[in-house]
Amino acid sequence: MKSAPGESRYEWLERLFHAHYSDLCTLACSYVDSDDIAEDIVQDLFAAVWADPERWREDDDTIGVLLFVATRNRALDHLKSRRVRQRYATRTAAITPAVTGPTAVEDLLHKEVQKAIDDAVATLPPSAREIFRLSRDEGLTYREIADRLGISVKTVENQMSRALKKLRERLADLLLVLAIALLT
Repeated sequence: MKSAPGESRYEWLERLFHAHYSDLCTLACSYVDSDDIAEDIVQDLFAAVWADPERWREDDDTIGVLLFVATRNRALDHLKSRRVRQRYATRTAAITPAVTGPTAVEDLLHKEVQKAIDDAVATLPPSAREIFRLSRDEGLTYREIADRLGISVKTVENQMSRALKKLRERLADLLLVLAIALLT
């Protein structure tokens, strides 16, 4: 579809879109059996036309054929991609053990680890403990913590650094036990 004299790229694409969109969607849907996927395919095609219009500007007869061939090829590519994803999912499902909930031992271990962490946090000085909890439990940034507590960001950084160092020291034995447990 050649552009008319003085017609902008946008106007040309709009005419092209209105002339072929529904037929291209019908064609794509006949392959992929989904209106939504068919529309996505055709919209992607028109995005490609918009990105490189000179490649597509032909006479009125040829552009329709080019669009139909491109739509068919994109629909076939989608089907091929879907088959590959399905084969991959089937293969990984066959070799991946089913995920089950935590066992009683794992649940107990988790509770013990959490208790050890809570005990270690409780030994921190009050200001460091508060900053640590605001960061870890509430997910606040250092800036948000500083604003909330009326202190500088640098103070928050220093307190967190000290708190993490003390927690690493207090939990070192626990981390060693957990590492050994995971390796066996």
